[in-house]
Amino acid sequence: MFGHLVTTRLARDILERFLADGTVTCEEIKPNEEEGTRHALSAAYTDAVAHACIRSDAPLDEPTSEPETKYQWSWPKFPTTPINENKLVAFLNNIADDALSCARSILHDDSLQPRNRFAAPVDKNHAVPLSYEPDGEDMRPDFMVLPLAAFSDDEEPEVKEAYVNFTAILLAGESKSARNAREGLIQVQRYMRGIKRAQPWLRFATGMTVGKDFVALLRGDCSGLERIELSLTDGRGCIEFIRIILGIVLADKKAFGHSPDIEIKERNVSVDIPEIRSAVTLRTGPNFMTSGSTSQSAIPPTFSEYGSNPGTPYSAPSDLPRVDQPSGTSSTGSKSGTTSTGSKRGPDDDMIQGKRSKRRKRTVALRAFVPVRVHGRQCIGILFTSGSIRGRGTTVYVVVGAEDDDQAAVLKKLSEHKPHPNVIIPSKLFDPTTKDSGVDSTLGSIRALLNEEMQQLKVENRILTATISELWRPVAYFWSPHDFVRGVIGALLGHQYLCEIGILHRDISENNIVLSLCRGGLGALIDFDMAIKEILASLIQPSSPLLEDDKPYKAQRTGTTPYMSIGVLRGESHTHFDDIESFLYVLVLFFLSYKGPLQKEALKRAQVQGFTQPLGAGRLPHVTSWPDMFERWASGSHQEISNCKAGDLNAVSHVTFMQRSYPHIRSRWQPSSPSTAPALADLILDCWMIFSLHDLKVAHNQFIEVLQEWLKQYAGDEDNYVYPFDD
Repeated sequence: MFGHLVTTRLARDILERFLADGTVTCEEIKPNEEEGTRHALSAAYTDAVAHACIRSDAPLDEPTSEPETKYQWSWPKFPTTPINENKLVAFLNNIADDALSCARSILHDDSLQPRNRFAAPVDKNHAVPLSYEPDGEDMRPDFMVLPLAAFSDDEEPEVKEAYVNFTAILLAGESKSARNAREGLIQVQRYMRGIKRAQPWLRFATGMTVGKDFVALLRGDCSGLERIELSLTDGRGCIEFIRIILGIVLADKKAFGHSPDIEIKERNVSVDIPEIRSAVTLRTGPNFMTSGSTSQSAIPPTFSEYGSNPGTPYSAPSDLPRVDQPSGTSSTGSKSGTTSTGSKRGPDDDMIQGKRSKRRKRTVALRAFVPVRVHGRQCIGILFTSGSIRGRGTTVYVVVGAEDDDQAAVLKKLSEHKPHPNVIIPSKLFDPTTKDSGVDSTLGSIRALLNEEMQQLKVENRILTATISELWRPVAYFWSPHDFVRGVIGALLGHQYLCEIGILHRDISENNIVLSLCRGGLGALIDFDMAIKEILASLIQPSSPLLEDDKPYKAQRTGTTPYMSIGVLRGESHTHFDDIESFLYVLVLFFLSYKGPLQKEALKRAQVQGFTQPLGAGRLPHVTSWPDMFERWASGSHQEISNCKAGDLNAVSHVTFMQRSYPHIRSRWQPSSPSTAPALADLILDCWMIFSLHDLKVAHNQFIEVLQEWLKQYAGDEDNYVYPFDD
């Protein structure tokens, strides 16, 4: 990751100086024994070069031989007392400062200047602000990397507390014993997800786990997670550790994933942060400073994919394999048959051990980093950002000054037809490119893989695209249940229009439906990232396979997991009937995702702000977690999810399904209006029945008719809600 900044040879020479001054020791080398030092360094350097990703001096498949002597390396000043974050950070900064001093001397280059430093959280009792996580998340890294502007100019730099927030963090870290390495790796990925949510302009997020005798560096992009594990007891690990620490200090923001197409500036902001209770189980296990274990077998070599749907954080795999090699690398891709654990609305609830107190909060003044220009256009704010690391990584910015341009693929076909009022067509679609690799993609631009390597690696290659479209209202800002139902009707009409002109959307989800800005208006359908041109015959024969376009990669299954149809989950051809079935799941899950609408004042403020996310506000207060019975729609394998849905969606069990669902609907909507819960139960039951009675093959008009009939029957109930917007 930092190879362009610190070469293996330079790190080897720095290690030699560290050996001379006692920063590093090697048990097999006797004092003042130059020959032993030379052999130890040679073995370490040979091992490091042999394990490089691409070698210039040897074939890729050349086997490496074991050194005749097993050298045991150590870092005497590595903290050995009970875990202390400040001491760990001081050690990392001292290593970075000493390595930088050596590099200047070796390269005869005094222009080398640090850009970043390690820091520990100033506040030990509260979560680090601006992670956009709900209450219950333990979002306080043990250490982090911040830009140099976040530190004082003193001889011993002190971190400025205002910069300790997730919009400023370049790297988040966790310290654990080797025995608890799995927990450390899981926790640091939570921090990485927090970085991505707070800084959606990042092309990837970076994290680090430090143990008693190992270091793991993680990088997560839309294609998955990469990780390198280093043992601090072998020479190769010591060389790579120096490369990483020095590279972190020298790296610019681009090396940490910042997109050059998005301009970021600092802004003052004041936020309230809840206290983390002291009983945080994830931090109470044996720490690496006191643990007697030196085994590395607990370090997992790979991770499954995380975060399948927008707004959903990742969750950990149920079992992680073990590794007994002292150092190694791994790359994680996608598995089309599985999805992440955890719901769209309740991230990591089953893994959270530390709980925040809702009563004790602290107000802090921060220096936050916010986007001001996106691809050359003034940015007003962020409308939506994905909550996952892997995936499409959709981020929606509110910008001004959009102009028309050529359409591409699906959008070109749309432009050949009369515009439809319920389809939001982007007015511009383009593929940002990089100077070095052409198309901006995860495997090419970020991981720097060759074309042959991309073809061999079973990992999705995510290509960056950007679209511009008209601003409508996100569904989270509905003002009544009827408002949302009208939104679904509009989206269904838009989807019907797409099918008529031969386009299949393939990604029906809550986030791809928007509401009208006018009272009583219908909603619309957005996001054509997964859309394809469908042969018209497939509208008559839904079982026929769809034509694939010529994009470099297409997932075997398309859509957002909780909303996927039963057939798509089972790997069958994706037809327009599957999209209509997805609308059903959107409708059901919506009324289990919210506790009624926001207050009138909050909705009016949201309209004034262009419905952008308030900086540091976290998730909206009316958002709630899914019940366990619906949590199953977002967890497990695709086969398990399809079986779960099929078991509920049939003519025999649909009444039982509603009996189990109604208590959850009532608890969420009864406070808003006593008559709403029974009305919603009738709506969901009617919709559920038409799908169960028609073997899931429901036409647009059939679905729309049920929704319109409900609006007519329960029109009076909408009088219990107040329309808040200025038309």
